[in-house]
Amino acid sequence: MQKKHGSYEGYMDPAERIPSLEDNVEDRIIHQEEIAELGNAILKLPEKQKDLLYFKYILEMHDREIAEILKIAPDSVRQYLTKARREAKKLMDKEMSTRAE
Repeated sequence: MQKKHGSYEGYMDPAERIPSLEDNVEDRIIHQEEIAELGNAILKLPEKQKDLLYFKYILEMHDREIAEILKIAPDSVRQYLTKARREAKKLMDKEMSTRAE
């Protein structure tokens, strides 16, 4: 089975790690907060980037289908997705550093 998304630049997407029953309550709360921060970051992305992430990870569409909808080259979908994920991570990091101050 191929992973739909994963880690890049040493970053593990919070949506990828599903908390298990063995996790303690604190770990589950932290995971829920990370998921909420990821959702907030995605909401701040430009519409095209939000759509890309939605089509790929929520609707589980293939790159060719996404390309047709967004009227971009199929080979460009992966690059646009990478940029959208990086932008979401940057927004999450910014939000987390603001809270830490």
